Amino acid sequence: MSASNAAQIWAVIGASGTGKGLWIKQQLAALQPARLVCWDFKNEYGDYARPVETLEGIRRAMLTAGSGPLRIRYLPRGAGEKNVRKEFETLCELVYAWGQCVFVAEELSNVTTPGWAPAAWRKMTTSGRHEAVHIIGATQNPALVDKTFLGNCTLVHVCALREYPHRQYVARSIDCPLQSVTDLQQFEWIERDYATGELRNGRVQVPGKAGRANGPRASATGAARACQSSTGGSAIATP
Repeated sequence: MSASNAAQIWAVIGASGTGKGLWIKQQLAALQPARLVCWDFKNEYGDYARPVETLEGIRRAMLTAGSGPLRIRYLPRGAGEKNVRKEFETLCELVYAWGQCVFVAEELSNVTTPGWAPAAWRKMTTSGRHEAVHIIGATQNPALVDKTFLGNCTLVHVCALREYPHRQYVARSIDCPLQSVTDLQQFEWIERDYATGELRNGRVQVPGKAGRANGPRASATGAARACQSSTGGSAIATP
């Protein structure tokens, strides 16, 4: 792909139960990507992609699809941190080689640290735009994930966080008052869009409840509002 491709790297941050996963799913429903791969750590993307049990199965599915549509998800199978990290790295290598897709990576603090990330993930987050990979990376623990990822994001979307170190880290990362992050309640969010420089806030629409959902793109989930406190195909090589 051309080096002129616009990068799409989104960080989605928030404690469990604050609306992080719901927001991601609403974005997927709006984007309707024909090509989607999920690192489905908690087995929650069954409505958006079919499961593939092995990484070899992922590779074969990608080879079969070629440049065509495919929506798949992988549930980590390894026992222990080392094995899970190895699985994540392998999946990243496959996604990067396949290209032209949305890649959802859940629970990043389980597979990266502030000073370390698998080489393939690091490559994804620094040059994934060359292969047209739209990354959506999620974490409950932003202070514990790969700093290179957060430093290269085009959008950082933040839901409520319960621990002070994580709130402090995020406030610095998106250049907003700490109190704006501290004040977030369940299903509320604040985000920095680095494509426009805007700092926005809003509330995720909970299914079955009245109200309007807000998102980073008006065409996707409604118009977000500006914060008052400040100022969106390579083939897999056959071994």
